[in-house]
This record gives sequence, C-alpha cells and structure tokens, in this order.
Amino acid sequence: MSILFQDLRYTLRQLAKSPGFALTAVLTLALGIGANTAVFSVLNALLLKMLPVRDAQQLYTMRVLRGGTQPPNTAGTGNGPTSFSLPVFQALRGQSRVFTDLIAHIPLSLGQVPIRYGNTPATAPGEEVSGNFFAGLGVPMAAGVGLTNADEQDHTAKAVISYGFWTKAYSRDPAAIGQTLYVRGVPLTIVGVTAPDFVGVDPGAPDDFWIPLQNRAELNAWGYAADEGMLYSFPKWWAVPLVARLAPGVSPEQASQAVQGIFWHAATAPQGRLDFKQWPASLGFTPIRGLADYARSYREPVELMMALVGLVLLIACTNVALLILARSAARQREFAIRMATGASAMRILRQLVLDSLAIVLAGTCLGWLLAIAATRMLAHWARIEADLSPDHHVLWFTLAIGSLVTIAFSFTPFSQILHVGPDQALRSSSQMAGTSRSHRRMGNLVIALQIAMCFTLLVAAGLTVRTLLNYEHLDLGMQADQLLVFDLEPQGLIGRAQSWSYYNSLIARLRTLPGIESISPVVWRPGSGWLKSGGVNLDGTTALDKAGRHAEISSNFIGVDFFRTLGVPVLQGREFNSTDTPSSKQTAIVNQTFAARYLPNGALGHIVDNAEIVGVVRDSKYKFAAESDRPTVYHSVAKSGMEGQITLEVRTSLPPLSLLPGIRSVLHEIDPNLAPERPMTQAAQFEQSYTTPMLFARLAMAFGVLAVVLVATGLYGTLTYRLQRRRNEIGVRMALGAMRQDVLQMIFGESMRIAVVGLGIGLPLSLVVAHLLRSQLYQLNAFDATSFAASFTITLLLSMGAALLPAYRAARINPMATIRNE
Repeated sequence: MSILFQDLRYTLRQLAKSPGFALTAVLTLALGIGANTAVFSVLNALLLKMLPVRDAQQLYTMRVLRGGTQPPNTAGTGNGPTSFSLPVFQALRGQSRVFTDLIAHIPLSLGQVPIRYGNTPATAPGEEVSGNFFAGLGVPMAAGVGLTNADEQDHTAKAVISYGFWTKAYSRDPAAIGQTLYVRGVPLTIVGVTAPDFVGVDPGAPDDFWIPLQNRAELNAWGYAADEGMLYSFPKWWAVPLVARLAPGVSPEQASQAVQGIFWHAATAPQGRLDFKQWPASLGFTPIRGLADYARSYREPVELMMALVGLVLLIACTNVALLILARSAARQREFAIRMATGASAMRILRQLVLDSLAIVLAGTCLGWLLAIAATRMLAHWARIEADLSPDHHVLWFTLAIGSLVTIAFSFTPFSQILHVGPDQALRSSSQMAGTSRSHRRMGNLVIALQIAMCFTLLVAAGLTVRTLLNYEHLDLGMQADQLLVFDLEPQGLIGRAQSWSYYNSLIARLRTLPGIESISPVVWRPGSGWLKSGGVNLDGTTALDKAGRHAEISSNFIGVDFFRTLGVPVLQGREFNSTDTPSSKQTAIVNQTFAARYLPNGALGHIVDNAEIVGVVRDSKYKFAAESDRPTVYHSVAKSGMEGQITLEVRTSLPPLSLLPGIRSVLHEIDPNLAPERPMTQAAQFEQSYTTPMLFARLAMAFGVLAVVLVATGLYGTLTYRLQRRRNEIGVRMALGAMRQDVLQMIFGESMRIAVVGLGIGLPLSLVVAHLLRSQLYQLNAFDATSFAASFTITLLLSMGAALLPAYRAARINPMATIRNE
C-alpha cells in the first residue's frame, strides 16, 4: 500500500510540473462529461423518470383509444383522449380486482387560479382531486395529513399544499397547518404539506395545492363558468383525467378487456343508445413516465441531441487519449531509466494507469459542477418548470467510458516500452524516438474523425440557428414588442350583466397609469396555443370549404380598440368602439383571409352568426407563431359577456414588465384578492410556441462552439507534439538545403491533407444528420447550402489556424542546434 501511495504522490508531482497538459486534459474531459450529463439528465426527466411515490411503476394514465375523444354530443375540455366523465369515474373506481386505486385529478383552471394567503394576493396552479389521491398514489407527507374519501364525499373546504409553495408562502413554518388559503375567494383550511419531490401527477405542470372534488360554482373544474355546466350536474361533460394503479399481476391489456363493458355502458348511458361503429372507443393505459406534455414535444429533439452530444464526448475522449499518449510517449526515456534501475514493468503500468485515472477523476468532478449549471440553463431555455437535476446514472456511465478510453491508451506507450527495451531507449534521445508509420496513420485518422465530427456539429448548429432566425423574424401581423399581456379572474361570481360594467371600470382605472397608451380585453390570448373554431352561418347559410364540408372558422371575442392596441391595421370599415355595447346590435369583424375566401366581392354589411360585419382587418397570428393564415371572425365581448377569466392587452411606451407594480397596486385597491396572472410581453407569449426549436438551436450552437474549441486544442496539441518529435528530422532537412518555406509548406500541407480527409468523412455524416433534423426546421431546406458552406469554411479555417502556428515554429528551427543535441 505504501508503494501505491508513493506512485500516487509521484503522479501528482508530475502533473504539477506540467500544468498546461493537466489543465487542458481535465477541462477537455470535464466539458465532454458535463455536456453529456446535462443533456441526458433532461432526457431522463422528460421521458423516463417515474413519480416519487410508492410503486410508481404500477401507475398508468387512462386514455380513450380508437374513439378520438369523448362520445358524440358531449362536451370536452381540449384534453379529449385523457378526459372522462364523472359517471365513468364512478363506475370504474369500484373494480377492485382490476384497480387497486382509481384516482381523479381535475385542474381548477387552464393555467393558474387566483389565491390569497394572509394579505398576499397571488396566482397558483391547483387541482381538485378524489379523496384517495394521496393514499392511492402513495405520496409521502412532509407535514400534516392528506385528503380522505370522506373529504371527497362531503366536498370539505380543505387544502393540501406542496413543499415548494409551503417554502415560498410560509417559509416552512409548521404553523401553516390550520391556516386559511383563499382560492377564488373561497376559504380553505390547510391540512397537509407534501414531500419535497412531489408536485403532482405531471411534474412538467407542477401544482401548488390540491382540494377535494367540489360542487361549488366558484371552484368549478377547469375554471369554466357555472352556466356552462357543473361537474356533478352535467354528466355529458368529459372533464376528469384519471390515473389508475393496476392491481398486482394485472397488465394494461388485461385491465382494458376486463372493464371495457362497464366503461362503454357508463360512457354512453347519458347519450342514450350509441352505435359502436359511430364511436369505437376502448380504454388504454399509458405508463406515467417523464413529463407528459414535454415528452411529446421534446422526445425527438432531445434524442437527436443525445446523439450530437455523444460526438462531443467522443471528441473529448480522443483528445484526452491523444494527450496522454503524447505525454507518455515523450516519457519513454524516463521509464526506460526507471526499468534499468530496477523498476518492474507492472509498476510502470500502474504509474501510467494512475496518471490517466487522476485526470479522469479530476475531469469528472469538474464535469459534475458544469453539469449542474448546464442542466439549470437547459431547463431555463426549454421553459421547463419541473426541477431538473443532473442524473447520476449517466455520470457514472460517462465516467466509465472516459476511464476505459484513457486507460486503454495508457497501454500503448507501455507496449512501446516493452517492445523497444530499456537499452535501446537509453541509446536514443527522446527527440529521435520517432513514432512508427502505422501509429502516425492512426493518429491522422483520429484527427480526421475529430474534424469530421466538428463539421457535422457545425452543420447541425447552422441549420437550427437559421431556423430560429426564421422564427424570430416572422411577421406576426402585429407590433408585439411593446405589449404587456396578463389574465384576470375576480375571486367571486360576477354575472354577465355585471361583468361589462366591472371590467370597464377596472380598465378605466388602469388607463390612468403612466406609460399606458391603450388597453383592450380578449377572451383567447393570442399565441397561447388555445383556439376556438367551428362552423359559422354566413348570410343565412352554412359556410362550406372547397371540399363542400362545413368550414372550420376560428373566432375570438375582443373589446374596444383591440386592433389599435395590438397594432393590427384595419383594412376596411371600423373596429369595435364605445358604440358596441350589450344593448346595441351585434357586430363582427373578419380578417382578410376570411373576406378573400368567403366574401371576395366585399365583406362589409354581410351577416355572420347573426352579427353584421363592420370591419376587415389584416391577418395576424392567433394560436402560435408558425401557423398559416386562417379565416377568423372577431365578436364583441359586449355581447358574449366578460365573466370569469379574461385577458388584457396593454400597449405601453415603457418597458412592458415595468408596469406590473403599478398594475398590482390598482388591482389591490379594486379587490384585495385580485392579481395579474401569467404576465409577460406578447412577444414572449409567441416565443413559447417555438420553445422546442429555440432549445434545439441553442444546444446545437453550444455543441458546435464546444466542438470547435475541443478540435482546435486537440489538433494544435497533436501537431505541436509531432513537431517536437520531428525537430531533428527537420533540422537535418534544413542542414541539407531545405528552405524555411519548404518546411512550412511540408508541415502545413500534411495538416491540410488530414483536414481534407476529415471534411470528406464529415460530409456524408452531416447529410445524414441534416436529414434527421428536417422535422425540427422551419422554412428551411434540410440541405441548406448556406449552412453547409459556412460550416465547411469554419472547419477549414479552424484546421488552418490550428496547423499554422506549429508549421511556423517548424520553419524557425535552428538546424545546427538540433544536430548538436543529437
């Protein structure tokens, strides 16, 4: 053991004597390990990670298969395949031979709901759940207790809060248990706090609190107005997401077959007799893994990113291996002396392995720190609210790969020592101990492969960055930069008759704030991904599309000066103004696509859904940034009503988010429970619709830059080492008449030949990657010539730059000095 410690101390002293080598090797390995750990951590959280509850592998999300969504003539929530009616839930929950537990969890809003704790108004996401939610899932509690079946049956005014909300709102005060939490003005008593890791069934949409299933109008499911249907009084409303814990030994297929008849009867009874051919639905069970919403949108790009970041790790490992090989080869004379003075071959091998392991361990520790920062950055770029932490499984895997590569390369100089022998090594100077032709060819191939991978990563970066630029330069049809958008939902019931005067008074108060130029309400927030569409009646007949089917027309409900606030030009007629009130005749505004498609001879004066068209406006984006222009009808909120949640668009001359303190102050004066929900700029709202391409572009760009740095350092280090080994050869050439430019041309030419081979290998590889990326590109060909040309140029300049300095040093060698050294 003492000998091992001696070898370890010797390793550390040798590394301290070569700080440049040690720092380069450790940083190179750390970058590769950190990038891989961060990306795989995101992949694991998005697609693979299970809930932090008891026996999470037995939990499944229930969904409708082969039926599309809910049965015909029923109402849905927009989450059709995963929403069920209350009668279906009540019929299935008693099937104890199939389900250990069947759990309902229903959002209280499409986003967040207004709450108040103490005197602090805020907004937070929450759900109403069945009484077995915490016990059935197996959720550990940090404080207090969960809910019970009795709480569900009695619709008790209780709440369980998350650990994160307990920390944020109550600073983890144990006295929070028993305090009152107001949700939409309804007082609820806090009875428990969940364990730190649990934030709900979908960690991608974390919840702050949970309450028992309710029959109060203020706490209606999904935030819907009570007159649109209540959960317990509207059996045709498919609004209940379900999680099933299957009984031991029951597979998803067996569960589906066992309850199919019960499901069909409960699903169709409220509609009367329903033909199976009309709605051929069956139950399906999807394992709960990762983040539900993100898994669908991020699966392909993150898997592609794993492949690309794997190239970065490969470049890093080969760089470190080449560095260790070069350093160990340069120490052959040292090892020969040690063997000649009695050191055994195994001790020399142990020394080489310790050198490699010291670098790998240092690189891993630094890589872990980089992974923590990179994972947080990825979550921020992807706008993922869930807690993402570096995954230790991939850390150990990456560490194992790096260790195997570096240790394997430790055996190469060891085999050379044994092959050459101490006596031969001692007779030759280190400068003349040249490498064999096969070793040089192998080194050339490794460098060429690095250049090929660098070229491929740069192509991926170029394509995705150009795609991101296409998104950012999209014409939204409005001036979105100086727009602040937020939602409002008064805590308390405001009927349709009162809502008009309530919101008009509120908007009038907000208009008095400095910097606000105009304000207008809208029901469906532009760029939010939500869309209201359906058929319309045009001049007394149903509008049809080109195929003769009922046309799908988008619609929205807006207030006075909406288009002036958004900066959307009015092409004909007028927009809604103060004359459009609940008592005036119904009016509507259409966009230019609607007018051109259905009323090419003029739209003004025509009747759409009993409303007279009074204006035509320019097309603007509605659901998301990249959508094509769609025919849209705008109705006045004066007629549709403004009860419940509504969105306000605010045009300002100041930085939009700087208005929030003043807005909060005004809202607090009007109603202490009122707070702006999801405040952001309208431009940021549209950015959320292309978050995936944005993440992909930033990652690809980061990996491209990382590859450039790694390849440049690796190429420069390798060429410098080779030059050191060939100093005497070059000195002899110059002594025999070779000119400096000849030496420069020889060294530089060798490097460029390697670069050309690398680019030749990288071209087909980059074509394959570009083909795989095609689904992530927007308004860009996968084989975009500009991206390929720019990547080719950067890679070529990189190779030239890395080769130029070593070639210049070779040309300045003093031939007489090198000959005297030999």
